[in-house]
Amino acid sequence: MRILLLNASPKTNGATQEILRTVREALPESVESELVCLGEYTLQYCLGCKACYETCRCVRQDDMGVLLQKMDQADALVIAAPSYWADVPGQFKVFIDRCTPFSDTCPHPDHWTLRPGKRCYAIALRTGGRPVECEHIIDTVEHWCGHMGVEMAGSMYFCRIEGKEDIEPHKPGIRAQAERWFGDCGLAEYVDIGT
Repeated sequence: MRILLLNASPKTNGATQEILRTVREALPESVESELVCLGEYTLQYCLGCKACYETCRCVRQDDMGVLLQKMDQADALVIAAPSYWADVPGQFKVFIDRCTPFSDTCPHPDHWTLRPGKRCYAIALRTGGRPVECEHIIDTVEHWCGHMGVEMAGSMYFCRIEGKEDIEPHKPGIRAQAERWFGDCGLAEYVDIGT
């Protein structure tokens, strides 16, 4: 089983990365995993030109293909995103927009899609105390899943996270949730938790 852990933050050493590292540490030894950060990839914004409706490919030439290949090879995705102004970070929105040629919104009958049978687990975090921002981020990931043919299988979120040191008290819960999601190397049914 392969799991891709996607840090949708621009920071490679912040709280979002720390959450994903903790999830990764809890994965069974038999699971192959990779942790990637969008901040380390070059993604240009969507031009809205709709050329992909005819060609099934984007006119932009950057790292989007590398990320999609990694997603396609994975059996499960764990996508973690912090709240930026009550929404997903800009580079994650750019990534979502750039998925148009590969989603069910592309009208071309021969467009490329991810391998079927994938599941996705979303994690959101924010500095404030209201969970509604985290819930919005999880809804955004679920919306992306719906258009990409990926099953949304679980989520968790964290409020009042200023930096990666604030993740420390949550690590036992994060590990326990990761074990519920992946412990038997099966893919657990949908579970939603918030703290």
